[in-house]
Amino acid sequence: MAIIDKKKKIFGKIAAAKTLTEGLPKLKNSSSFPSINNKGNSITFLTDLIKSLVGFQALVSSVVDTLIHSLPKVERDIKQNLKIELKNIVSCGVNPQLPTWIKSSGSGIIIEVSKIDFIDILRTDPNSIGGNLIYNDITSPLTNSSDFNTFLYGVIQDDGVTYTWETILDITFNALGVAGVPNNTLTIKANQSYDNKTLTDVNNDYINSLSLFNTENIVNKIVDLIYGSISSTIGKSIKQLKKESEINNVIDKMVNNTNINPINDSAFSFTKEEIYSHELDAMNRKKGSAIIEVGKTVTSSVPIEDLTTFNQNMLSTSSIIEKKDFLTTNLNNMATKSASNVLSQMDVPTVKVNFIQQIINNLIKGIISIILTPKIILSFIINHKIVYGPDATFTDAIDFIKKNKNLTNSIMRTISEEIIRILMGVALKEIASLVAAKAIKKQKEKAINKQAQLQSLGGVPSSQIKDSLNNTI
Repeated sequence: MAIIDKKKKIFGKIAAAKTLTEGLPKLKNSSSFPSINNKGNSITFLTDLIKSLVGFQALVSSVVDTLIHSLPKVERDIKQNLKIELKNIVSCGVNPQLPTWIKSSGSGIIIEVSKIDFIDILRTDPNSIGGNLIYNDITSPLTNSSDFNTFLYGVIQDDGVTYTWETILDITFNALGVAGVPNNTLTIKANQSYDNKTLTDVNNDYINSLSLFNTENIVNKIVDLIYGSISSTIGKSIKQLKKESEINNVIDKMVNNTNINPINDSAFSFTKEEIYSHELDAMNRKKGSAIIEVGKTVTSSVPIEDLTTFNQNMLSTSSIIEKKDFLTTNLNNMATKSASNVLSQMDVPTVKVNFIQQIINNLIKGIISIILTPKIILSFIINHKIVYGPDATFTDAIDFIKKNKNLTNSIMRTISEEIIRILMGVALKEIASLVAAKAIKKQKEKAINKQAQLQSLGGVPSSQIKDSLNNTI
């Protein structure tokens, strides 16, 4: 049986059970369940399963649980994956000792800023409206920040001055190149305290020093991926937005790949239809909107002011309970705002559910997009140059993913497993409740029918039996 037939069978059984226990089902498979296809995306299927069982608010709760409780574990697992992959790069015949030219007294590694900033994060001032939603721990001066991306932006503002990251790396920005060195480059050396340590020590300690993401960071990124709320405000170009759409397409292909092994190189090229889709997505995000189909085409958006309010709420407390409440409230508000252009009130629930479904569907892309920022790419390009020579580099984000498919797959599995664990828990709980309700309903009907038969044998008039049954039900 094809996957699509299996999915339809499951949803059909749930609809039948809900009809028995509650009345007619409220959602149509064709319009409300995007997983009704032959793809093996477990996350989309589970979200549709939860929608068919309990609907919108259960999905919101699943998102909140993932973003509040699961992110620390996801970050730990991703860091472990990063360390393993960096160690694999180093073990390709390279002496684990730091090369002399990387030590504090050496010439260092020269890296063009554009070669580690694939999504142009360093073009945005952390103190701007959009920058406040992109960077973490925005300090004064920025070079005191505990977030590497914020720190690096501060370094770039001070041409020729060397700054040290966590006593591990010394980094200098050079606006003007000399002796064949390009403009706008970073010179990176090991700090003197690491001169006698191994490259693996540098890699592990550097990864440990990073804060990868937080709840606000992830929500900001996902909402921007869907609606372009931040990108339209900071003025990202169509060209850059198209690149981001290409990255998301590649990630989707990898997520939808049901095989355990990495996908082949054909996933990194695009058909004419895909290219058109990238251009359309880029134009919509440039305008700060997304297109939703609810019988008719509807323009949907989440204003950047909503994200600013959400971030201020989250930063105002360290209480997990309050953070959960703030996240739940703000997600509900954003979902409502995304449906503000819907003309028919009947379509509002569909658009709100679509908002939460998109948050879940884009969670992996949001996290990987943050992985593709300078804080992670820097460590990989340092090792890449040590192994393959000073001229070795990654062309762009897709080239990085292609050359690090094992890493990307392992990160996606880490995120997917955690999301699936939470969604599966919700789905199984609700299925158990539905099965129990169905069993009770059947037992009740069986008892009522038996009572009716006994009354009929006792000579009770049929009209009286009917009234009795109606009162019992």
